[in-house]
Amino acid sequence: MFALGLQRLLLSISLILTLVFSAQALAAIEVTVDRTQLAENESLTLFIRSDDVISLEQPDLRDLSVDFEILTQQVRTNIQIINGQNRSEKLWEITLLPKRNGELTIPAITLDGEKSEPITLQVSSAPVNSEESADVFLDSEIDQEGSIYVQQQLIYTLRLYYATSISDHGLTDLELEDALQLQLGNRRDYEARVSGRLYNVAEWRFAIYPQKSGVLSFPAQTFSGRIRQQNRYSLGGLKHIRIQSPEHSINVKPIPDSFPQGHTWLPANKLTLSEQWSGDFSQWQAGSPLTRTLQLKAEGLTAAQLPPLKLSLPDQVRQYPEQPTQEDTMLDGGILGQQSLNIALIPTQPGTLTLPEISIPWWNVEKDQLEYVNLNSLQLSIQADPNQVETQPAPPVAAATSQATPVIQTQFSAGYWPHITAAISAVSLFLIALLWRQQQQIKRLGHLLTEQKSPLSAKNQGLQQEQDIFRKAMTTACQQNDAEKAWQIWQQWKQLETPQLPPGLDIAFTQAINELQAALYGPQANAKSWQGKELAKIVKQIKPEKETKPLGLAPLYPQ
Repeated sequence: MFALGLQRLLLSISLILTLVFSAQALAAIEVTVDRTQLAENESLTLFIRSDDVISLEQPDLRDLSVDFEILTQQVRTNIQIINGQNRSEKLWEITLLPKRNGELTIPAITLDGEKSEPITLQVSSAPVNSEESADVFLDSEIDQEGSIYVQQQLIYTLRLYYATSISDHGLTDLELEDALQLQLGNRRDYEARVSGRLYNVAEWRFAIYPQKSGVLSFPAQTFSGRIRQQNRYSLGGLKHIRIQSPEHSINVKPIPDSFPQGHTWLPANKLTLSEQWSGDFSQWQAGSPLTRTLQLKAEGLTAAQLPPLKLSLPDQVRQYPEQPTQEDTMLDGGILGQQSLNIALIPTQPGTLTLPEISIPWWNVEKDQLEYVNLNSLQLSIQADPNQVETQPAPPVAAATSQATPVIQTQFSAGYWPHITAAISAVSLFLIALLWRQQQQIKRLGHLLTEQKSPLSAKNQGLQQEQDIFRKAMTTACQQNDAEKAWQIWQQWKQLETPQLPPGLDIAFTQAINELQAALYGPQANAKSWQGKELAKIVKQIKPEKETKPLGLAPLYPQ
């Protein structure tokens, strides 16, 4: 019994050690910060995550002391059970205070034999408190100096510094003329030391896009509230304060004359164009679809500013584009706008297929010069479909009937049987010829429907389906008063065809489209106030550009 118990004990210890060593072997660390851009004497939080909750080892933070002061450090363990699976992690939260401004680097941190990647920070000069004894003050800044281009991104940052409790407070909204403004994320809260005094800081950041050239002015923002005033005679009373931030202005330049006419103006920090295919186009066969995905990304622009992606294709390939998707991502450096488009392509015949080059001009605001993003042209060899059998010319009816007609022999030499036999033969010949012709009709129709999608399906039905999709989508967007979506759908719609309006509605439709465009990009642009009810009524009445009559079968009994 003792031996059996000892054996079980050793087995349990072995199992525990195996789990421990396995956890250590699989342990991985992740090191992140809450922000990468800050001012001198402002704090930031460093997060170190490890999935090894058993290890007692601590992260090596000695190299941090070169450029940072460690203010606080705490560690906790999180354990979650999701869908029956355990997920655990150990998290260190470390508050750091930079010792200087400039470009600083959080060095690689080692934990349990794993090493993280270094993180680069941009630390600007500390703001100057005009009243060193002030308990509360406002500061603001813009990230560009001198001038920018129309519709170029400008980052405006507003910070509230307070070293005492505040009540009944309020802050004015940022109001700019002829400029689009988007808040970058939620409010940030941290600590900063100014003139030797520690403050709590609330920070707001905005991406600003001026819509016309000239001088763009940022008025002073006003903060009002009540703070507690302490003195030696009492515990302190409430004091009302009203403070303002600095004013700013910047010159906005128009679109350069060297930018190509007829193209969407794109002043960006960076622009990329990429593509993906749903399959191997080197083995592409006629009649088989492949999906080509185009993706356009712009640093410093919103997705709504990007031009619609489109393809100019030869007649030997059909395209069926989906509704493009747009996405804006908030980054430390501003907005990353992204547009994606899926296009189903179907070659109609074997041979050489050339997909033309895609070239989009844009303005590099960092280098202040015109540049292009390109997708090179593709020359593809389309193979024939081996499973497709071509329709052969129909054999003469007489030949078919002579082979299929049974030979009826009779041993009678007189009477009515020769006449009866002749009648039966004639009826048989007629029925066989009729059956053969019907089969040829069905085979010809099936060939047209499967190989060529039929003229009805490819031209009339495809056009009507696309027309219905766009009409319904735009009607819905108008009924929901979604100006951006309605404009986006209209840009895609008019690239595929020119919708035909009933007589008397073309002027009203043009006026409604102009009102939509003005609501988005006009001098008094306000997309949220746009009403699409009238445009929705007109869109419902749009007809396809061309209507093709259905293809009928040939008569079974030709004249």
